[in-house]
Amino acid sequence: EAKKLMRLVNVEALKKKLGMEGKEVIGYPELLEACSSMGVARTIDEANAFARVLDDAGVVLLFRDKVYLHPDKVVDLVRRAVPLALHPENDPMRDELKMLQEKKEEIDVLAHKQVRRILLIGLGLSIIHIGLFFRLTFWEFSWDVMEPIAFFTTTTGIILGYAYFLMTSRDPTYQDLLKRLFLSRQRKLFKKLNFDVNRFKELQMKCKTPLDARASIKN
Repeated sequence: EAKKLMRLVNVEALKKKLGMEGKEVIGYPELLEACSSMGVARTIDEANAFARVLDDAGVVLLFRDKVYLHPDKVVDLVRRAVPLALHPENDPMRDELKMLQEKKEEIDVLAHKQVRRILLIGLGLSIIHIGLFFRLTFWEFSWDVMEPIAFFTTTTGIILGYAYFLMTSRDPTYQDLLKRLFLSRQRKLFKKLNFDVNRFKELQMKCKTPLDARASIKN
């Protein structure tokens, strides 16, 4: 019994020594050397056996030639990467995530309809603009009068596109405009309908692999 107590004291000292260096991972030979220097093991075989005991007890994690001094952090990373299928069927997080996903899909559909309405209004204004210039050119005035007006109107559009590039660092394309309009309407609907985006992301990270969660959030 006294020998067991002494070994426990040595184990605590060993853990303090390994933890005091501020390392997350050390090499396996370094662990064996620490066991020998602390008097926990007298031979290399005893050091190997003691390292396996530490691994079985969860004090450290042995993986290949590395020794992870904080197994709880590794377990937490693995838990985050557990796919949804490995969670219990009666997990309340699954039901909550499903409910939030259905609500988000409804918001996305509504945001898409609003963006489409905005784009159709823009198309209508463009047609009216062309029709007005056509009318002024061939009926009200002449091309000599309308040419400088058309030039400055086109230049104004170019300046607006350049200003958009300066503010967003993105090319002023229709696709980028569509994406920005959609995200803007989506954020407003999230706020208006009290949709908890942070909770939705948290459930996705817990119930899916991080890669799938990021892709789903991005989509």
